[in-house]
Amino acid sequence: MTEQTLAQAIADELGTVVATLLGGESSVRPDAAPPSAVWVLPFDVEGALQGSATLLIPADDAGRLTSKVLGFEDGPPDDAVIDNLQEIAKQIAGSLNIKPEFDGIRLSADQPATSQPSAPGNTKWVEITVGDLTLKAGLSCALIVVHVPVQAAAQKSEPARSSPSHVENPAGPGVPQNLDLILDMELPLWVRFGWTNMTLQDLTKLAPGTTVDLERQPDDPVEVLVNNIVVAKGEVVVVAGNYGVRVTEVMSAQERIRSMGPAS
Repeated sequence: MTEQTLAQAIADELGTVVATLLGGESSVRPDAAPPSAVWVLPFDVEGALQGSATLLIPADDAGRLTSKVLGFEDGPPDDAVIDNLQEIAKQIAGSLNIKPEFDGIRLSADQPATSQPSAPGNTKWVEITVGDLTLKAGLSCALIVVHVPVQAAAQKSEPARSSPSHVENPAGPGVPQNLDLILDMELPLWVRFGWTNMTLQDLTKLAPGTTVDLERQPDDPVEVLVNNIVVAKGEVVVVAGNYGVRVTEVMSAQERIRSMGPAS
């Protein structure tokens, strides 16, 4: 993989993420650099390629995108723009890391977005359109290729040997090895805003206008459940006029897969 193909992959994935957030399809095409301030989203690149990749979005475009995603009527504050852009960067990195062509390469987006008065001259720009939203995105990479020793590469390509009586489950203990057979199953997903315990006497006194204390702070995360198992936590957002949940924490893969089993 070259710097150019990595940059194009990030641009395409940005279009996919924005299309998912706003609903619709995206188109990505080359464009000219904007003469404006930009938000800078850094990616760290590790593995067979090492270095950094940078995604730049003009300040005006980032504000309009954040307003559409989070439902701001007026221009959003900078902290909302930073949070929204970093969440998008994390989704881009997470999506690319599981693609076959990124085997041996890992992207991370742990650093918050920062603002710059202008973009570097070596940035390649594209225009992304989703519905009535059009935004520009600039990309630049500074990478080196890490050469894997021939012996190590041969060991990596050699199939793992195991005794007939014991086959290691790559997904971990307690996770079915034939998981692919059930991935098309639809499961009910619930969002738990809060919960509390009530006596039967208090329950019988419920009436319109009764206030129930859920014993949670306004900024506490909501819980996302499948089969009564918490698989993620997040915060409530408004997407295209509807309530949604932006995931901020995900439980382990084993816990999420176990949630697809029968409810206890």
